[in-house]
Amino acid sequence: MKKVKESKKDKEKNEFFLFTIIRNIANKYKIAKPRTTPQIIRTFFKDFNEKNSIIQLDDTHYSVCFEYQDISFAKANYEEQENIFLKWVGFLHSFNYNDHIQVICFGTPVKTNDYKQNFIYKDNNLNENESKVANEFNTLIELSIGDKEEILCEKRQVVITTKAENMKEAQDIFLQYQLKSEEKFKELKSKITRVGLLERLSYLYNIFNEKLPEENGIDNFIQYAKENGLSIYDVLAAKKDVSFREKNYIKIGENKFIRVVYVSKLPKSITPRFYNRITTLSNYNIITTLNITPENPAKVIKTVNKKISGMKTERLEKIKKANKNNYSYEAVLDEKLEDSISDAQELRDALQKKKQKLFTNNALICIQADSLKELNKATKVVKDIASEYSIIVYNLDWQQLEGLQNCLPFGWNNLQIQRSLTSESTATNVPFNTKDLMHPDSIFYGINLVSKNPVFCDRKKLLNGNGCVLATSGAGKSFSIKLLIEQVLLRYPEDDVCVIDPQRRILSFN
Repeated sequence: MKKVKESKKDKEKNEFFLFTIIRNIANKYKIAKPRTTPQIIRTFFKDFNEKNSIIQLDDTHYSVCFEYQDISFAKANYEEQENIFLKWVGFLHSFNYNDHIQVICFGTPVKTNDYKQNFIYKDNNLNENESKVANEFNTLIELSIGDKEEILCEKRQVVITTKAENMKEAQDIFLQYQLKSEEKFKELKSKITRVGLLERLSYLYNIFNEKLPEENGIDNFIQYAKENGLSIYDVLAAKKDVSFREKNYIKIGENKFIRVVYVSKLPKSITPRFYNRITTLSNYNIITTLNITPENPAKVIKTVNKKISGMKTERLEKIKKANKNNYSYEAVLDEKLEDSISDAQELRDALQKKKQKLFTNNALICIQADSLKELNKATKVVKDIASEYSIIVYNLDWQQLEGLQNCLPFGWNNLQIQRSLTSESTATNVPFNTKDLMHPDSIFYGINLVSKNPVFCDRKKLLNGNGCVLATSGAGKSFSIKLLIEQVLLRYPEDDVCVIDPQRRILSFN
């Protein structure tokens, strides 16, 4: 027991010592420390262009955000998955070393009652029997959506950051990237669209405020700021105290807690399953962010060759020493050095012969909860899932604000926690899972077994609206078709439904 207490005490001393060093560096170089809530918001962006949805991060860096549609990856066969993987690698290869790519999956809060109005059946112009059937379907729809006060609508986004001398130059660069990205995602059978400035600002508002903007009477942040003589930072800032006193979480008011954790160690063999599981946790408010930065290929090759030469020189010295002492080098083989040489040579072959690139990466997970107890519970769930795949996740101690800055879709990448990976290793976390169909005023088909989200589909909006019901005898095929027919008659009263039975009798009704 004595040793455990001593080690804990030493750990606390080391943490305090580290914190003191960071504070002294900040004082020496006069690093601005936010003291008010508007100053906290100011750390996320310097300026913006409302027309082009471009955000200026600092003097030289600008970012733009795109939202993309998810595609079916988790249940695809091996050939389809490999094809998606290679096309994702091609997308990453399209950037140069002055750029930074941020891949983000998160949920935006929406009032559940408002959300349900997009899918439930209205009682307008329905007779008594139709109203009864509509109410039964509405009960199923409401159960599938849930009864929480707010629901999280999943969004998947790519943020591109680049260096530029001014906003005009950044605008030209991003136009080229938009055209290139649209082409790449079209090959993936996905669609990508630019995210508006107000929507990007709303993410920041939702993080630091308990109520949604519309609940506080805000429709347009920029217009609201002008009308009330405020800066945009004042409008977005938290209306309650924001505390950074704890080393591994942020506290906003009394009912909001935020923690950023990072992936520290990866196994030698990794799959997309961990990323897919984390991004489909429906019971927790989680933001998953992959920060990817291409390295300069010429510089990387030069550095790798230099390291290989240095390690071979070290091995030669050990061989000479062994021969001088009349014993074989194989008898005292330095396995760690040999493994390092082998890994470096494999990396060089991958870069030169397989035309791969090198990227610096980090993976961040931002967890939000209404209490510290719920925050710790959600953190444990994330870490337990990671341990199933031999992945180690740590809390981002004393860097929670920086972690949040690097998690949100603004394009920051200033954390020193980085890992170098090749193209194929970087692309292993393929940011696709399953395609959700959420067409408003459409037909309810049930629950998506992968994402656990309800399926609302208007087959008229699909490229091919044909369908087929396959199941074993007695599984309920006929009953399912009857339910679909009832919904068609309720949702599209002007449509005709034809039923053809095996005896070639045709029934037509409106």
